[in-house]
Amino acid sequence: MKNKLPLENPKATLLPSWDLSSLYKSITDPKIAKDLKLTLWQAKSFNKKYKGSLESITAKKLAGALCKYETILQEAVKPVTFATLIFAENSNNSKNSAFYQEMKARHLEIYQQVLFFELELLQLPENKLVSLTKDEALQNYHHFLKLLLINKSHRLSEKEERIFNDKSLTGSGAFVRLFDEELARKKFDFTLRGKKKLLNESVLLDLFHNPDRETRKAAALALSKGLQEELKRLTFITNILAEDKAVNDRYFKYQYPEESRHLANEIDRETVETLTRVVTKNYKIVQEYYTFKKSVLGYKTLEVYDVYAPSGKTTKKISYQEAKNITLSSFTKFTPEYSGAAKLFFDNNWIDVGIKEGKRGGAFCEYVTPDLHPFILMNYSGNIRDVLTLAHELGHGVNAYYSRKQTYLNFDWPLILAETASVFAEMLVFDHLKEELSPREKFSLYMSKVEDIFATIFRQISMYQFEQDIHYARGKKGELTAEEIGKLWNKRRREMFGNSVEVSDDYNSWWSYIPHFKHTPFYVYAYAFGELLTLSLYNEYKKDKEEFVPKYLELLSAGGTKTPEELLKPLGVNLKDEKFWQGGVDLINNLVRETRKMYAKNIKGKD
Repeated sequence: MKNKLPLENPKATLLPSWDLSSLYKSITDPKIAKDLKLTLWQAKSFNKKYKGSLESITAKKLAGALCKYETILQEAVKPVTFATLIFAENSNNSKNSAFYQEMKARHLEIYQQVLFFELELLQLPENKLVSLTKDEALQNYHHFLKLLLINKSHRLSEKEERIFNDKSLTGSGAFVRLFDEELARKKFDFTLRGKKKLLNESVLLDLFHNPDRETRKAAALALSKGLQEELKRLTFITNILAEDKAVNDRYFKYQYPEESRHLANEIDRETVETLTRVVTKNYKIVQEYYTFKKSVLGYKTLEVYDVYAPSGKTTKKISYQEAKNITLSSFTKFTPEYSGAAKLFFDNNWIDVGIKEGKRGGAFCEYVTPDLHPFILMNYSGNIRDVLTLAHELGHGVNAYYSRKQTYLNFDWPLILAETASVFAEMLVFDHLKEELSPREKFSLYMSKVEDIFATIFRQISMYQFEQDIHYARGKKGELTAEEIGKLWNKRRREMFGNSVEVSDDYNSWWSYIPHFKHTPFYVYAYAFGELLTLSLYNEYKKDKEEFVPKYLELLSAGGTKTPEELLKPLGVNLKDEKFWQGGVDLINNLVRETRKMYAKNIKGKD
């Protein structure tokens, strides 16, 4: 009999798994080798035809070359995307791991053949490049060409970039894979009231939302102990990745650690610092809220493991089918067109739902390519938070589905706007849920939503500052010890929580399991950006739905054809205005006040 994970939903294996056959049937599908061979041949042909001949190319011929270029990129990414999804589904399978590594290498082999193209375009006189960004024959590629110009000073020679690309397989890419495999295979020794169980990361983290305090405390002890057992390796991985980034930054002429992320997000340092300043100066909202939560729970002190404790006696569980119905109903209220796009994910099994052995924790949406469709990975356990997570990932998915009208080079959004789409979808479901629940359940939903917003804005900015601390400290001191990193971690947590939550040294290893620090350095501020932006946009939607909906759908369809500022301009957004960001924070404060009034009116003294 096959063993199931302790405390895992026994019906998890009955929940839908994704159908990846639109990519490939399996890792042994002969179509993979056939596609790789054809795409490599196309890349070599492209290299032979265009390398060294761009100096006198006309705008019309360049448009044709760009079309061929993006087709090669699109086809090359499909096998490695398939491998990424297979690996995320079960990284404990050694065949999946080997396949993942092989597909990364084959993808790079193809990319190296076309690497010259962008670099030779950048060798054109700047005045010619500028004129190309305005030429009507290149209308579909104007933004792509502008981005090339912006990043010109951060590109190297073809030979140098080839070396960096080749080394990435055995450098940063290898250490990221090692991190993923270490955490996927890790079993945490969970002991509750004398009974021991071995839990994986996803199941363990879910217990921090358990209504029983002893369960949450046991989960915290298990997480701390388990991470301590792996801390030497995880600290080494963190140091290596930080050093690898510093080396890359030096060669690619980035002046500070966050610069490459800001450029990728098409946003300037000033805007991110404005966002960070507004969020951190409002930490008092977090501190006052958790002081309030402490009184709601009736505790003398609030521990870190109590931060996500359910507020009230409700233990409402929601089946996946119910979650589907809630989400689609919520989206239909926005517009049936939006809901129809989301329904495709359920009808076609584009979502991998259940908690399974070896599966990556958390949730994500993989956009894939514009000629196919996105996929979503979840770890669904049946609480209201999971319903909102489903909405969040479907927000990404619907965004990607709408963006399919763009060609490959314009398909993807910067992270800061991608998170806007996901948070907006969450808000639609939140608004729907609060109308369907009893006063007790509604209060719990509000508390959960406030805490989710805090985690998305205040916690992510705190983590962004923590990342800055690591990279700047390592730049000055060299390799950091686990203790040094832990002190930086808890310092930022204490700044956010103040005296409202006890932050002891027992939790100073919890930085080590967070994947964003390894996968995508400085990703995390995009969450705060997206949440605050969405709160403001959602406020506009509530004021005038008829005018807002078509503008929002147009935004989702735009892909990467313009900068974030250009895309948001029709919606009246000024990202550099501190008052804009403060307006989003004020909406959060109003939600907290509404929650406290709800407690005083309907809950306090009635349990």
